[in-house]
Amino acid sequence: MGEKEELLQKIKMLEDQLEYYRAREAQMEQLIKEYNEFIRRQFDIYDQFVRDIGTSKIIDPYTRVYSAEHISKLITYYHQRAFEENRSYGLILVRLAERDEDFDANLLALAKLLKNVVRVPMDSIGRLNEDTFAVLLTEISKENTSKVVERMKSFINEHLAIPVKISFRSYPEDGSNLEDMVKQMQAEVS
Repeated sequence: MGEKEELLQKIKMLEDQLEYYRAREAQMEQLIKEYNEFIRRQFDIYDQFVRDIGTSKIIDPYTRVYSAEHISKLITYYHQRAFEENRSYGLILVRLAERDEDFDANLLALAKLLKNVVRVPMDSIGRLNEDTFAVLLTEISKENTSKVVERMKSFINEHLAIPVKISFRSYPEDGSNLEDMVKQMQAEVS
C-alpha cells in the first residue's frame, strides 16, 4: 500500500475518532445538563422545606404530627441524604384499619402513642392521609426497625386495642427506590 493510501486511512481513522469524541462530548453535556437540573430540583425542595419550618403548613392541625406534604418532603430529603452519605433508615406506615364511631378518637390516640414510641427529635411522624401515618426512623438498621415495629404493635395492643395495619421497609436492605418501597408498603396496609 502506498504512502498516500496510508495517509488517507489514517485521516479516515482520525475523522472517525473525532466524530466519536464529538458524540461523547454531546452525551457528557446532556448528562451535565440533567445533573444540574436534578441538583436545582433538590435545592428547590430543600428551600421549600426550610421555608415551611415554623409555619402551620408543616403540622397536621387535627393530629398535631407533620402534615402529609411535609412528611413526604422530609422522607424524600432524608432518602437522598441517606444515599449520599451511605446511611440506613427505616420507614413505617401505620394505618387505622376500621372506620367506626370512635375513628376520630382512635386516630388522635394513635398519633399520640406513635409520638411516644419513637426517638424524638431524631425520628419523625406525619399523617400521610386520612387514616395512615408515616414514621421515619433515622440512622437505624433493619433489625432495630423491626424491633421498633414490634414495640409499636405491643403498645397499640396494650394501650389502645384498636385494629391497625403496619408495614415497614429499611433502606438500603429493602431497596433503593423510595417510590417503589412506599408503593409496596401502601399495598400492604390497604
